[in-house]
Amino acid sequence: MSKKLPNILLIMADQMTPFMLEVCGGIGAKTENMNKLAARSANFSAAYTPSPICVPARSCLMTGLYTSTTGCYDNGDPYHSFIPTFAHYLTNAGYDTVLSGKMHFVGADQLHGFERRLNTDINPSGFIWSYPLPPEDDPTFKAFDFASQYMVENIGPGWSKELQYDEETQFKALEYLRHAPDKPWMLTVSFTNPHPPYKVPKKYWEMYKDADILLPKYPDDMDDKYSDYDHAVRRWHGLHIKGDEIRKPENQMAMRRGFAALAHYVDDKIGELLDVLEEDGLREDTIVIVTSDHGEMLGEKGMIQKRSLYEWSCRIPLFIDIPGVSPVHVDTPVSLLDVPATLIDITGQVPVRPMEGRSLLPAVHGAKLEVVPVISEYHGEGIMRPSFIVRLGDWKYHYCHGSTARLFNLAEDPGEWYDRAGDPQLAKIELELNQIITGGYFDLEKIAQDVWERLRMKQIVNDAMKANNTHWDYQLERNASTQFIRS
Repeated sequence: MSKKLPNILLIMADQMTPFMLEVCGGIGAKTENMNKLAARSANFSAAYTPSPICVPARSCLMTGLYTSTTGCYDNGDPYHSFIPTFAHYLTNAGYDTVLSGKMHFVGADQLHGFERRLNTDINPSGFIWSYPLPPEDDPTFKAFDFASQYMVENIGPGWSKELQYDEETQFKALEYLRHAPDKPWMLTVSFTNPHPPYKVPKKYWEMYKDADILLPKYPDDMDDKYSDYDHAVRRWHGLHIKGDEIRKPENQMAMRRGFAALAHYVDDKIGELLDVLEEDGLREDTIVIVTSDHGEMLGEKGMIQKRSLYEWSCRIPLFIDIPGVSPVHVDTPVSLLDVPATLIDITGQVPVRPMEGRSLLPAVHGAKLEVVPVISEYHGEGIMRPSFIVRLGDWKYHYCHGSTARLFNLAEDPGEWYDRAGDPQLAKIELELNQIITGGYFDLEKIAQDVWERLRMKQIVNDAMKANNTHWDYQLERNASTQFIRS
């Protein structure tokens, strides 16, 4: 590569489960551009989100720390501005650090180390998306009517604020790349699609409106297999009211077609970004990373959205292309938590505090990764208690505070149907995985206390900001005298 420090283009899509992507071996979305990228990349085929919900997952991406370390538990939580992010480290290394699109920062710090943003965020910057556990005595409770977004009558050709936002995000990103600075740059481009609503540009809907996409299969005793955690998540998503609707084949086919069409839309956006790198002679000086914040259940196990710790919700795509490095396939489980450690490693810096992820650079260059526990956690809205999964080799352990733990062998049971917890022959591995969670690294009692105590404090702030009409949303600086032709 011609520069001592390479340029870096990090592309993120929202809620993009790999099980629906052609590039990841899934059946659903055609991904011509990601296929081309994968052919020259390190493909991490067992990558996990550190938290299956937007704000916590993105806090992990930025900081390289678990949500239980930063205290960013749900979509209404900030994390401290004094925690260095990869953007701080890359800025200090001499990079121009720029963000186009969604990063869902909550709180007054809407940059977290980026020098600037090219557009504002699509979602609110305040604490208003923190919610308590649904009251058990109110069968009609629903924070959002998520289920309605997955009904056939609400899916199809159309336009949305989400599409408008991604068009702006793409325009700003392409504009930046076409006028990239001479010094090394790090551009993060973050799309909100294929997150629902599944309103799809007509061009893409026409490609998928009749697509034959595999639908989930349910065992007869599926409802008996739900855990306490599952019931809490289902209630939060409104499935205690509309669960039967979600299971109807016509709704499942519509939601999967809508998802596939929007994933194809994002794939084309990725292609445009890569084309501009080629056209402007930047491709061989630029590391490209493509990933997602978390997955999407899309009817698996009769569930929708994220927040679940099952594979469709917590698995993500992850591709790292370093020009001149031979492509590799890595099936050792890794985490989105590893991406910031990798970015910092590229610059040769050493983090001031140990990161809880690890650099993937050795694996990109062909070294065998050590098998270590990969952890995903979710403690927030709907659950309101410490909840984790641990993936170690073929084993996956589900822990929810105060509930019976579950153990699955993903090699034998990729659908996570057959709970092996309590099997005397597996006592050793079950104890090992349990100790990773309960052995002292994670302060479970503090998490259990924090998720409730913070709600009351954030509500005071929310009420005051509503009363005095104050906001933290990022405001763009514009100067018409420097745009276009002025001399």
